Amino acid sequence: MGKLQNATEHLNCYLYDNNKDPIIQVFDLKKDDIFLTVGTYNQIIFHLKGNITYSYGAYLNKDFKENTFLLFPHGFKCAIKAKEDSQIFVVNLLKINFCNHFSLEMLYRLNESIKLETSHYPLETNKVIDDFLKNLVDTIGDGLKCAYLHELKQKELLYYLRAYYSKKDLFAFFSPILSDDIVFSELIYKNVDKVKTITELADIVNYSVSGFKKRFVRIFGVSPYHWMIKEKAKKVYYEINCTQKSFKEISIEFNFSSSAHFDKFCKKEFGMSPGVIRNATKAGSVINF
Repeated sequence: MGKLQNATEHLNCYLYDNNKDPIIQVFDLKKDDIFLTVGTYNQIIFHLKGNITYSYGAYLNKDFKENTFLLFPHGFKCAIKAKEDSQIFVVNLLKINFCNHFSLEMLYRLNESIKLETSHYPLETNKVIDDFLKNLVDTIGDGLKCAYLHELKQKELLYYLRAYYSKKDLFAFFSPILSDDIVFSELIYKNVDKVKTITELADIVNYSVSGFKKRFVRIFGVSPYHWMIKEKAKKVYYEINCTQKSFKEISIEFNFSSSAHFDKFCKKEFGMSPGVIRNATKAGSVINF
């Protein structure tokens, strides 16, 4: 690594990236450390070295292979646990645009020809990506954390993905956030946790309830009510399995009217009570829903 010149100028610059959610970060994890994503942005997380597992939604303690990377949609939490000293590289995607000739919407149009067996699809790094990551790890280690530079690097990363990975792989990798109307779907993902009803969500995106429902079904393939229930279930499932929060705390966080209502929701969505789910996880069992 090199010596950063004019370090004071960099550190005092308003573009220096030390805000709450930097665009790019490197994390060195000690054995048994747990890294929690905040869900503010869509994130790509690269496993650079070590031995780690991740828990996300219905995926619990899944192996996260070295030299692979995964996409985690904003609004969802993920817990990454280090089984030995490890290193991860996190990129917050402020905007996803591969280049001026290829967009997420164009990638979505492949859905009729590509069928996926899973909604979470890791990709392996290649030499170009490895070199790209190594360079950034080194410069960040030198103290170069300029937001302007990192925004350019985020764009560079997306361009490399476009150039060196097949459209099939890109479709699978980005499938959790794909739709034929990315702007609308991004608004939904960003605001769904702020509302309790479909009417409130429709108001946020400036639609009548009837118009909102029609557009929603066209994009997501299900009614907004059923979609919101399933999204809520994924987040509740994570909190039961991956945190030490009491069931009362979880119930309040997700606006259940009572503990009985929370228990009924879990039995309907997961087939069992929250207590049974948490005990099964502690015993090493995996419950699919």
